[in-house]
Amino acid sequence: MTFVARMRSRVEEVAPRAAHLARKVGRARRDFGDPLPPSASHHRADEIFRRTLRDQPQLSDRESRLCELIEYYGWEIGHRAQYATPWFYEDDPRARRYEDALGVSNLEYQILHMYSLFNRMDPERPDFYWIYDNILDRLQALGGPEKVSVLDFGTGLGQIGLSLCAAGYRTVMSDRIEGFLDFIRWRAEHFRLEPVLDEATTDYSFFDTGDDDHDYGLVVEWSAFEHVHDVIPALERITGGLVPGGVFVTTTFKKDWTPELIEHYRRDSQDDDIADQYFSPDVDQWIDERFDVVSSPRSLAKLLIRKG
Repeated sequence: MTFVARMRSRVEEVAPRAAHLARKVGRARRDFGDPLPPSASHHRADEIFRRTLRDQPQLSDRESRLCELIEYYGWEIGHRAQYATPWFYEDDPRARRYEDALGVSNLEYQILHMYSLFNRMDPERPDFYWIYDNILDRLQALGGPEKVSVLDFGTGLGQIGLSLCAAGYRTVMSDRIEGFLDFIRWRAEHFRLEPVLDEATTDYSFFDTGDDDHDYGLVVEWSAFEHVHDVIPALERITGGLVPGGVFVTTTFKKDWTPELIEHYRRDSQDDDIADQYFSPDVDQWIDERFDVVSSPRSLAKLLIRKG
């Protein structure tokens, strides 16, 4: 069987699961109540999305990202990104079979999949795009780039952190996976940006904003805490340096939990002990003592505002 035929077979195998996930995402893309006052426009988010961090502005966003992956990996690996679209739970045996058929390592598949499939600044997604201008307004009210820093915790491939770095903020980008940070470093050099890259050396290492000699106006956690073992110690360290009025952006905490979401998070965590922590009322109490909770229309995030 040829490579293309094998890929078509794999796509057909996972298509029903992909359609199911798409329906779940569609249901999640609802507006929440009690919104933040919206910015007058999304012109800064549009500039970041369409020009500032797009390597090939004459191409579509995804085409530009596919070209970047070819430049990063070379043709042999990079061109396979167009097939790296299925998403698997880690315990799904099809995941390793698909990576083997595609001829890539697990790390290569993760990067090809995440970077080719979505952009956190894409207005077609219920993602960071929809709060970007509002976040910049809040950071400016806290003193702007001269006064406050930013932490992108569990940064992944760094699209959120680099968007804030491009806005002029000292941005710490922290992750457990060295290969992700290598990819971010390559992109940052390409766009002449200078984020502070922090590698968590163990599963219990968390960047401590309270011990950094900088005030923080923003901490972002976007789909990271389902992999964190010590939830409250991690929250204490990453948010310890937030100034009053500073924002903790989270997609994990203060969610409107449904049985379907709970099932997904438990399986994605691959560890019931982790899941039990962020479902715990102790975590909600810890947050309520320190933050006011604000919802955001058109984004999956909750914005937690540090109390004075």
